[in-house]
Amino acid sequence: MKKIIYNYLALFVAAFLLASCSASSNLSYVNSFYKLTLNSKTGSIKSIEKNGKNMVYTVGSQGPLFTIRFRDASKKGKIHEFNALQAQNCKIDSKDDLITLTYSQFKDADLQVVVTISVSKDSPFMRWNLSVDNNTPYTIAHIDFPNVVVPNNLIATGGTGRIFWPAQEGCLIEDMRIREESPWLKFKPIEYPQEGWGGLYPSSTQMQFMAYYNANGGLYLAAHDEQCNPKGIEFHRTSNNGIKMDFRLFAGGAGNGMYKMPYDMVMGVFDGDWYDAAAIYRDWRDTSKMPMPPKIKDNKMLPDWYFESPVVIIYPVRGHKDMGDMTPNNEFYPYTNALKIIDKYNKDFNSKIMALLMQWEGTAPWAPPYVWPPYGGEKNYLEFVKGLHKKGNLVGLYASGIGYTLRSNTDTTYNMYKEYKEKHLEKVMKVAPDGTLATNGVCTGPNAQRIGYDMCPANDFVKDVVRDQIAKIVKSKTDYIQFFDQNLGGSCYACYGTAHGHSYGPGLWQNDAMHNIFKGYQPILEKAGYKPLVGCEAAASEANLPYLFFNDARATINLFAGTPVPAYAFVNHEYVNNFMGNQNGVSLAIDVKKSPMNFLQRLAYAFCAGDMLTVILRGNGDMIWDWGTSWETETPNQEYIINLVKNLNNWRLGAGKDFLVYGRMLKPLPFEGATNVPMITKPGNRNINFPSVFTSNWQFGNDRKAQFFVNYLPQEQEITINISGLKNVKVFKSASDTQGELAGDKELKVKISPLSAIMVAYSK
Repeated sequence: MKKIIYNYLALFVAAFLLASCSASSNLSYVNSFYKLTLNSKTGSIKSIEKNGKNMVYTVGSQGPLFTIRFRDASKKGKIHEFNALQAQNCKIDSKDDLITLTYSQFKDADLQVVVTISVSKDSPFMRWNLSVDNNTPYTIAHIDFPNVVVPNNLIATGGTGRIFWPAQEGCLIEDMRIREESPWLKFKPIEYPQEGWGGLYPSSTQMQFMAYYNANGGLYLAAHDEQCNPKGIEFHRTSNNGIKMDFRLFAGGAGNGMYKMPYDMVMGVFDGDWYDAAAIYRDWRDTSKMPMPPKIKDNKMLPDWYFESPVVIIYPVRGHKDMGDMTPNNEFYPYTNALKIIDKYNKDFNSKIMALLMQWEGTAPWAPPYVWPPYGGEKNYLEFVKGLHKKGNLVGLYASGIGYTLRSNTDTTYNMYKEYKEKHLEKVMKVAPDGTLATNGVCTGPNAQRIGYDMCPANDFVKDVVRDQIAKIVKSKTDYIQFFDQNLGGSCYACYGTAHGHSYGPGLWQNDAMHNIFKGYQPILEKAGYKPLVGCEAAASEANLPYLFFNDARATINLFAGTPVPAYAFVNHEYVNNFMGNQNGVSLAIDVKKSPMNFLQRLAYAFCAGDMLTVILRGNGDMIWDWGTSWETETPNQEYIINLVKNLNNWRLGAGKDFLVYGRMLKPLPFEGATNVPMITKPGNRNINFPSVFTSNWQFGNDRKAQFFVNYLPQEQEITINISGLKNVKVFKSASDTQGELAGDKELKVKISPLSAIMVAYSK
C-alpha cells in the first residue's frame, strides 16, 4: 500500500507548487524510491528518506546548500566567499520533473545562483546542477555543492553505518578516529597548496563517487563528469558531529558572466554496500563518453609480459630509505650483482621477475626531472638489462615526475641553480594565487628529498624534458618506466600562472597539459622496437587511464584512514592491471609486530584485487615489510611469503588467468567460516579487521564466472558457500587443474590449504 501511495504522489509533482523561501512549510518530492524534503526558507536538504528512514543528518545538511569561493587576481588572489544562507532572496519553483531554486541579493556581491534538481518517478536518482551569473570582478575558484551530511553512526560507535571514499583506489570508513589520529592522512580542505595524498581528483583520488550506507539502505553521491574536471572529494566530521560528504568543483578560473556546472551531481538511494554503489558508477561510466583505452584483451600496446604476470621486486641501488646515507649497496651495485638474487626469486616464485629499481638515478635520488644516465654510468646497467632479459625477466625504473630540483638533499653535490638561472626557468614553474612561485607538490623542502618546485605542464619545456628523458631510457631496453612517480594518478597540482597560457587556477587545462606530455613521448614508445610501458604512482586516474597501463597501486595508504577495498579494480580491471606497489607507509600506519600476518594479508588483498604481486628487499636480499622499513627491523616470515606468492601467482598464470588478468569484477557470493584477523593501527591501537579468507568474484566473457578464496594463514581453513541457485559449480584446488571437481546443488563445504587459494567456477 505504501508503494502505491508513493507512486500516486509522484504523478503529481506539480503539488510542489511555486513557493518562496519565506514559506513556513517544508517542500517534499516523493516517489517509490525516496522522499526528498527541502527547507523551504533556505533550500537546504532536510531529509532524504528511504523506506521511511532519513539517510542524511538533518542538523548538518541544513547548512548552506552551496558555498562559492571567488578570488580577486588583481589583488594577489584575495578570497571572497558566499553561500546559500547569505542570499536575501530565495525562490523555489517546480515544473514537471524539475525543481528550481533561485538565490539572489547577496550582500557585497552582484551574483545570482540557480540550483536545479531533476527528479523522476521511475528513478532512485536525482540530478543536481548549479549555475552562477557572476557580475563581480572575481573569478570562481571553487564550488562546494551540494551540502550533504550523514549521521556519525558508524560501526565503531555502535551503529551500522559505513562510508565509502574513492581515494587511493577505494577506502571503507567504519571508525572516524583512525584518520583523525593519523600521523599522515588527516583531513585538510582540498585547496591551494595541495600536497600528496587525500581527496584530490583526478590524482590520488581516481574515481568520482562516494556512498554512505547502513542497515536501512544506502545513499549514493557522485559527479557524473565525463570530462574529469578537477575536484575535491572528501569526508570529515562536522562541528555538530555529522560527517560531511564533501564535493568541491574547481571551475577553471571562470570569470564574469554565466557559468554552469559542466556535469550533474547525482544523488540517490540504493540497497547493498560499496560494491553496489560501485556498480552504479561503473554502469554510468560504461555508457558515458569518457575516453577509455581498449580493454586489456584488445589493447595492442601491451607487451607480452603483461599477460605473464611477473612478480615485481623493488629495491634501492644505493641507500636504505628515501633520505639518509646514499652509499651504494654491494648486493645491488654494480647492477649485475643483483642478478643472482633475482635468479633465486625467479625460482622461488616460479615466475618472471620485474626488478624495479629505486635510487638508481645518475643525477641524485628523487631529483627530477633529469634522471639519465644511471648511477655509475650506462655500461653495467646495460649488462644488467641483458642478464635479466636472457632469463625472461624484466627491469623497471622509478623516476620522480615533473618536479624541478634546484638542490638534492640526498646528495647535496647535485644542484641545478646555474641552469635554472641561465634559462630563466622560474617562468615554467607553478605559480601561487598571489603570483609567487607555488609550494604545491610533494617531496620538496629542507626536510624532504629536494629543494625545488613543481613545473607547470602547460609549458613546452616540460614536455621536451620528459620526452628527452624517456627517449634515453628507452634506448636501454628498460621494460617499465615509472616516470610519473609523485604525479599521483598521472596528474598535476594547481597553477595560477596565466602567462603559461592557461586559466587562473585549477581547471581542465591540467588534464589537457598532461595528455599533451603523454602524447609527446608516444612516438618514441611506438618506434622503440619493443613495447615499453610508462606509469605513475597510485593507480592512473580516469582522466589519464588511456595513457598509463601499469602503475604502482597505493591501497595501503588507506590504512591511515580505514579499510582498503578494491573499488578501482571493480570499476577498471578490464582496462588495466596494476601492481601491488612499494607499500610505502605501512609500518607508519600499523604496528607490524602486533599485526604479524599483515604482509600476507596485503598479498592476499592485492591478488583478489587483480593486481600483480610485489615484494621489497633489503640489502641482503630478504623481503621486508614495506619501503621505508628500517633494514634492522625483524623481517616477516620469508618461507610463508615465498609459498603464498608462488601459490597465488600460479593462478594468474594457470586456471585463473582469464578472470584475474582479463576479468570484470563482480560482487562476491557470501560465504561463512572466516574469522577476523586485525591490523593494529598506530598510534591509536585500533583494529582494522580483515577476514582470515579473502575473496573476489569475476566474470570473463558472457557466461563464465569464478570466485577465488585465499587462505593466507599458515593453517588450513574450512569455509561454507551457499550455492543454491548456481549451476555447473566446480571447485578447482590447484591452478594446474583444468577440469575441476563438480559440487552439489545447495551447500558447498571446502577446505583451503595453508598459504594457498581455491577457485569456484559457476554459472547462473
